[in-house]
Amino acid sequence: MRTNFKKWFIIIGITIAVIAGIVGIMYNNAQKPYEKAKMTAVQEAKERTALTEVEEVYLYNGTTAYYTVTGKDKSGQNVAVWIAEDGKSEPVLKPLAQGVTEKEARALFREESGKAEILTLTLGMEKETPVWLFTFKNDKGKLNYYYLSFEDGKWWRKVENI
Repeated sequence: MRTNFKKWFIIIGITIAVIAGIVGIMYNNAQKPYEKAKMTAVQEAKERTALTEVEEVYLYNGTTAYYTVTGKDKSGQNVAVWIAEDGKSEPVLKPLAQGVTEKEARALFREESGKAEILTLTLGMEKETPVWLFTFKNDKGKLNYYYLSFEDGKWWRKVENI
């Protein structure tokens, strides 16, 4: 009886390990295009602007898909570079000091929405306006999108109860 139990335990353990391995490989393969696109955005930001150091890369899917790369320029100033995924427009470079920081954006969101938990926070570009996009669920479990203007910290647009 004990040997039977050990055999089943080993079979189940091996099966779980194989399934976990397959899931890990699938996840890794699914992330490769995203990681490659981020690397391309960083390379383009460095080649086409004065960006020398990278801190964060955001992917924004709005009217047009944008990669936003934050970091430091040649003078050591903190900047953000918005690059359209299609590559048809020139990158937009703005000093972070001239806009709303992520910390400030989070504080403004707390004032506006109370205790709502942020699902994602992305720096993007919408209709030539740099924006912070907050994705969150309200107290009724409905999905909401709040857009905060990067330049002046005013609420640019709200899409609620999806």
